[in-house]
Amino acid sequence: MADIEFSDLSSNLSDYVVIDVRNRNEVEDNGQIPGSHCIPLPELESAMDLSEHDFEAKYGFEKPSTSTSIVTHCMKGGRARRAGDLFKSKGYQARVYEGSFTDWKAKGGDIVPGKP
Repeated sequence: MADIEFSDLSSNLSDYVVIDVRNRNEVEDNGQIPGSHCIPLPELESAMDLSEHDFEAKYGFEKPSTSTSIVTHCMKGGRARRAGDLFKSKGYQARVYEGSFTDWKAKGGDIVPGKP
């Protein structure tokens, strides 16, 4: 799948499961895209290997299925690209928000207080 841009993501936010792969302290310090879920990049591969029950218990949301439309983002895009590649290698439908949180904030996207 192709990368995603601010206009598409902001207009269709509820259509995606947005995975924020920044470290938890970055999310807490800077806020997050509404509805996004923090899974730090170093945890991502092991997170995807968890059972559905264990995943939800640890991360607080339902484990995405391979048919779920996922968007990955980080602060500037590098970690989001690695996360997107990891999801794709496991058969998931993942798109990368290349501009990530920096672009979201610069373009006036809503930001909510970060939760770990």
